[in-house]
Order: sequence, then C-alpha cells, then structure tokens
Amino acid sequence: MADQKKFLCNQLYEYLFSEEIAQQVTFLEDDDFRNPSRDFSGVEGVLAQPFLINKDFLDRAPDLKWVQVTGAGYDAADVDEIRRRGLTLTNSRGVMSRSIAEDVLCKILFFTRKVREVEQNKRDHKWNSFGQDQWMCRCYTDIFGKKLGIVGYGSLGHEVAVRAKAFGMDIRAYDIKKYDEPELTECYTDASGLDKLLRESDFVLLTIPLFDSTYHMVNDEVFDKMKSTAMLINVSRGPIVDEQALERALREGKIAWAACDVFEQEPLSADSPLWDLPNIFITSHKAGMGDTWTHFIGQLMERNIGHYLAGEPLENVINLSVH
Repeated sequence: MADQKKFLCNQLYEYLFSEEIAQQVTFLEDDDFRNPSRDFSGVEGVLAQPFLINKDFLDRAPDLKWVQVTGAGYDAADVDEIRRRGLTLTNSRGVMSRSIAEDVLCKILFFTRKVREVEQNKRDHKWNSFGQDQWMCRCYTDIFGKKLGIVGYGSLGHEVAVRAKAFGMDIRAYDIKKYDEPELTECYTDASGLDKLLRESDFVLLTIPLFDSTYHMVNDEVFDKMKSTAMLINVSRGPIVDEQALERALREGKIAWAACDVFEQEPLSADSPLWDLPNIFITSHKAGMGDTWTHFIGQLMERNIGHYLAGEPLENVINLSVH
C-alpha cells in the first residue's frame, strides 16, 4: 500500500502523541487489528497490546521490523513468531514502576497497620485498644528495620527500594544481574542467595517475568522456607505462584499475609477460595493504574518512534535469545 503509514498503533493511545508524531501513525481499534481482510503491507512498526500480536496479524504485516508492546509483560504476544521473523521486540518496562511501587507500600502498610480491622472498628463505632493498656500498647508492626526481599530487580524493584528505604527498611534483592545501588544491603545472583533471602525476609516481593523457568517458582517448598510472620507480594505474573500452595500456606500459617495483584487465571474465579481468606489483599491487576503511567508510556512510545526514524537504538529491547 503506497499510502500506508510506517507505524500502526491502537487507538487507545492516540491522545498521548504529539501532532507531529501522530501524523506518521495509523490508529486502529482492536477489531481492525484482528480483521483478516486488513493488509498492513508497508507498516514497519506496531505499538499495541501484546495479545494483538499474533501470527495472523504478523502474516498481514510482511514489512514489519519492530513490535512495541504497551505493557511490561509480553507473554501474551506470539514471541516465538516474533523471534522466528527476526523482529525487534520492545516492551514498556518502567512506565508503571512508580505507580506499582506506591501500591506495594500501600499493601504492606495495609497489613502492618491493621487497616482492615481498624476500618471495621469505625463501622462498628468501636474504640479498640486491641486489649492492651493505652500507655503500653503495641498494636501494629512497624516496617522500620524490617527486611524486604525483592525477587527480580530492575526498574520496579528500584522504585520500591527507594520508597522502602525512606521507611528505614533493610532491602535485599535477587536477580540474574548484580545491582550495586545505595538502597540495597545485598544483591544475590545465585540459588543460595535466593534461599537466604526467602528465609530471612519479613516481606518478599515478586517482580520477575514469567518464563518456563519461573512458572510456579513460588510453591510449597518456598513457603516452607519463609518466616511464619512473613508477607508475600506478587505484582509480576500470576503463574509464578502456585495458587493452591499459596492457599495452603495462608490457611496453615506458613506465612502470615499475602497481597496479589495477579493470578493464574484472570479474572480470578468468583468461587476461588482465596476471596474468603482473611489474610490476603486481592486487587484486579490494577497495581500500576495510577494517574501518571499514561504520561510515561506516551513519552516512551514517542521516543522510540523518534529513535527508529533516526536509526538509533530503541529503548527496552527484549533479548529474545534467552526466552
């Protein structure tokens, strides 16, 4: 198609682009991406949700060179087909990191400050000192001095660590890459380090991608290692945690608390036993949906289009050789 613009983007994001950049982009609805009669010859770059990037779409975009997914996760895209065609894949890592970091601290404090119980006391018009003398009452768990273990560092881990450090927490991380940052007491890169992090942390935060190697990474064995007073927080991908093992851990007191924004099957079934457990905080995959992330994703997409047009390296390139 001689008049085909170089870039294709979901219409959801149109308002984020400057007029100059928008003139070079065709904006389409989800159904337009899926329409088998649409020919995307001439399109060199696509910016869209990962679930739209499948073999059928790629077959209709023979000139495609670059795929930008509008999320940090890209497991819903046909990564094997992207790799086979030699395309460049970039993600939106980092655009929600600030918002998710605030969400993580919110969930930690929700449990340590007994917000659920305090709110119920308000509804019941009850002045509650938790059965203790007002002058020697220890009602809550302070997070000052507590150990936060971050499994999978990077942009999100860093943003959480910055905020947790402000509370005086002792922060450890595990990653395949060694990070040397002032917020970290230690960064482990091997199995023995991960084992130490799991055993010693008061809060374990999961921020790792979903691969075959991380599927059900958190299972009965992991819960057996954790402190009985510990909290697990998952804001990465649901299948990283074995949900049946999580339910057992919470019921049997292997860990004290959990907070999950992601689940093995979404939406979480209404008859899932997790809903009725008193020691879990459930959110519906919205941890990063604050009021700033759209600004950051718009900036990232514009920068990457600029990089592409200038022949410069793109940001957030995924190394497909390790997936």
